[in-house]
Amino acid sequence: MSCNQQNEKTNTNKPEQEEVVAEKQEEVKNTNNTIPELEELSLKEFPFVDSTNFDNDDNKGIKDADLLKRIRFDVEDVNLKQVRLRYKLNYSPNYYSVVLTYPLGEHELITTLFNINKRGKILDFLDIAYDEIAESAFRKESLLKKNEVILTDWNYMSEEPTKTVTRYSINEQGKFEEVGE
Repeated sequence: MSCNQQNEKTNTNKPEQEEVVAEKQEEVKNTNNTIPELEELSLKEFPFVDSTNFDNDDNKGIKDADLLKRIRFDVEDVNLKQVRLRYKLNYSPNYYSVVLTYPLGEHELITTLFNINKRGKILDFLDIAYDEIAESAFRKESLLKKNEVILTDWNYMSEEPTKTVTRYSINEQGKFEEVGE
């Protein structure tokens, strides 16, 4: 029995050790502090409105499941082959700000802004556009400015639609901080 317990311990620690080794290998590969796949994305100028929805989605962008695995983009029930890297923004020279769009099932479309450091680690993310077509009850869009993101959520569930506006600043570490309406 003690042999089995020892094997279980060894097996439990091994994936963690492999993860650390993989991270170090990736850092060695990426000595110039750039992620070539992200360098290829088009750069959008501020201010920019992202209102991606099923009606205006042009299905453009780069599909790169390997990059998504490397940066550990992990959303339940999302096929990485359907995720599209769409464009980047220049919030800071110290990290990438990348926008990607992906379907969640057949009725939802989500657009997310990620801040990713030069070694490929996700610093923070914020859903900046959303559309669902099952009931057409919810929608989200954003105004992207140099120092902030202004997020507008629409709820059409009641007779009178409601709108919620939330402002986010982006700190030097690439984190989104809510600053209110």
